[in-house]
Amino acid sequence: MHDLELLIDSGRKLIVLETEREGCFIEGFKRLSNRSSKAYFQWTVTQGLLRLAQGYEPQAANRDVNQLFGQIQSTEHSGVYVLVDFHHYLTEPVAMRHIKDVLMNCPQHTIILLSQSVDLPDELQSLATHYKLPLPTRSELKRLVNDLAAQWMSEGDRRLKVANKSVVNQLIKSLCGLSRLDAERMARHAIWNDGLIDKTDIAEVAKQKFELLNKNNVLNLELDFEELDDIAGFERLKSWLEIRRDVFNGKVALPGGDIPKGLLLLGMQGCGKSMAAKAVAGSWQLPLLHLDFGTLYNRFYGQTEENLRTALNAADKMEPCVLWLDEVEKGLSAVSASDDTSKRLLGTFLTWLAEKKTSVFVVATANDVSALPPELLRKGRFDEVFFVDLPAIDDRAAIFRIHMSRRKLDAGTFELQELASLTEGFSGAEIEQLVVSAIYQQYAKKTQLDTTMLVELINETSPLSILMQEKMLQLRAWAQGRAVSVS
Repeated sequence: MHDLELLIDSGRKLIVLETEREGCFIEGFKRLSNRSSKAYFQWTVTQGLLRLAQGYEPQAANRDVNQLFGQIQSTEHSGVYVLVDFHHYLTEPVAMRHIKDVLMNCPQHTIILLSQSVDLPDELQSLATHYKLPLPTRSELKRLVNDLAAQWMSEGDRRLKVANKSVVNQLIKSLCGLSRLDAERMARHAIWNDGLIDKTDIAEVAKQKFELLNKNNVLNLELDFEELDDIAGFERLKSWLEIRRDVFNGKVALPGGDIPKGLLLLGMQGCGKSMAAKAVAGSWQLPLLHLDFGTLYNRFYGQTEENLRTALNAADKMEPCVLWLDEVEKGLSAVSASDDTSKRLLGTFLTWLAEKKTSVFVVATANDVSALPPELLRKGRFDEVFFVDLPAIDDRAAIFRIHMSRRKLDAGTFELQELASLTEGFSGAEIEQLVVSAIYQQYAKKTQLDTTMLVELINETSPLSILMQEKMLQLRAWAQGRAVSVS
């Protein structure tokens, strides 16, 4: 209210106030009217014009827009007129002309357009001052959660249970980027649901927050995924992430306040890049946002870039989170020099990546390094570029063991080392498919699944590394000295 009072006193004649807390601001304007020489008025289409001071009744005769502005222009004493939900009238030429007449002929008055969202016409843009209610800070959200917890306990002489000390901090972090009204609603649901704050509440808040922010349906939210320990190999990547986990989560503050930006994973299809991206979120216990470049594109000029800006803005408000860009070369390709849309997308993304101050960890995956623009690969864009090669023999044995265990097979009854040695050049996805195919054959032949059956399938399979041997060798040659191996 102090900021708004300064705008009014400094002579701003048209103020656009976008907020969902209408009642709070009306009460604030009532307080300002008690100490101001200006007369404060509220107008609604249902009640008409009402002076915001004690002892005044609504002027129902002024519900009509023409009568309202006739009253305003005939009043010589300076006044502040808060027009609630007037954005519905801004498309009418008569209402537009009335506002301009007041701004040009009645310098003693101030008009405030109070609505949750105002789409101001171009004619009024240069004449207006926009004011948006700042989002609550982390300390304000902490106070809000504490007040709600105290309220819940006072209502029935009960105690609020907390799964662990860090879960409340996670809840507060999850509420960041929301308006006070939405934050209060979600925190209240988390507390009143069962009187217990745990990881389930954090996931539910993330889901509700995502549904609120994902306005163009470009992003997908994933909350159920594996952790890094469930992936075979990737030891160097796991160590790299472990070092940066506490810094990203805010437990450790580095000099200068730097936090991890993200990483780029390069490699052939089926080698586990997507699984690693999901596992980063699982290991760090963060929501995972998946950006599919295919859904960004729109036939209208400029709408594709706007879709990307909206998605990145939603990711900023979802902080802390992991943003996964799958097959990034398909959206930001440098192959076509005449593709203006890809160039604009690349510029929008690089600007956001360079300027972002939010806790959004970006994990980009790519299969074709030749299609990646050089601007994306230069140092500083990502913290590190990793190369995901085909799994080594020990990793292949571990992959067999993982996929057998997931399908209730006793891995101890198989010759895993033999299977691993026979599958040189196979990707993790191809090894998984061998296990799946063997299970189908087991049911078809009504026999016990054993090593022999898997060996027969291996001999019948040509892995992608053979079918695309030239591309694999080219990718390895490029990664030599340019990227860090994940294992």
